[in-house]
Amino acid sequence: MKFTKMHGNGNDFVLIDEFNGIVVPEIKKAEFARKICNRNFAVGADGVIFVQSSSLADAKFRFFNPDGSEAKMCGNGIRCFSRFLVEEGYAKLGKIRVETLSGIKELEVSFDGKWWVKVDMGKPEFEFNKIPAKKEVWGKTFEFEGKKYKLYAVNTGVPHVVVFVEDLDFEIVPIARKIRYSELFPEGTNVNFAKFQDGKFYVRTYERGVENETLSCGTGSVAVVAVAKRLGITDRAEVITKGGVLKIEISDTAFMTGSATRVFDAELRDEI
Repeated sequence: MKFTKMHGNGNDFVLIDEFNGIVVPEIKKAEFARKICNRNFAVGADGVIFVQSSSLADAKFRFFNPDGSEAKMCGNGIRCFSRFLVEEGYAKLGKIRVETLSGIKELEVSFDGKWWVKVDMGKPEFEFNKIPAKKEVWGKTFEFEGKKYKLYAVNTGVPHVVVFVEDLDFEIVPIARKIRYSELFPEGTNVNFAKFQDGKFYVRTYERGVENETLSCGTGSVAVVAVAKRLGITDRAEVITKGGVLKIEISDTAFMTGSATRVFDAELRDEI
């Protein structure tokens, strides 16, 4: 089985080309994702992307987390997906429409010696039932190990919580897991810790499904700026993650611009 390894700002993915036919049967996709994402016994990745044809758009984006769950959207992943479409001849440079479980996404792919993808991420949803959350979470106080944090929830394709902090130099996983598995969120949530400095956001993200911190999260970066706009801080900013920089603009909808890197193409053996 052929596959491609790509990453968007260090958020890495295995891409399986199913544009001209199914390669991994539907009932085996979750198990396949769990196995192939394992960094010790297989390729290793933050998720698996299946590239499929679509009757509604230029292509269909399917994304599976390392725990086998299917996510509706992945910001860094869809940029990699879009570059792959162009390089494989399934779409042309310029505007591309992609079918996802969170709706049709419009993207613009360009190349200036480096690949860039601008993604229309759609309108951020703040109503608690659309996140989904059991009740209003906007500004809710969350206590962990004697410290109080304010939670701001938003759906930017998938559920996110944003927590603004003055210092990012701490172990985020313990508190992030408490928030991620809180009874407030029936489907769980991703958790972002953000520091605003010199007009830029520095962000660390714990991703649901990966169940750990990742180097970058596209939907999480959008969530941070979307919350910032609603709080009157700013409606556009560079978001600095461990894996690189994303440019986020929030108007009627959210726009994310970032790079997409193709690392290598290879084949899997039956043992995996």
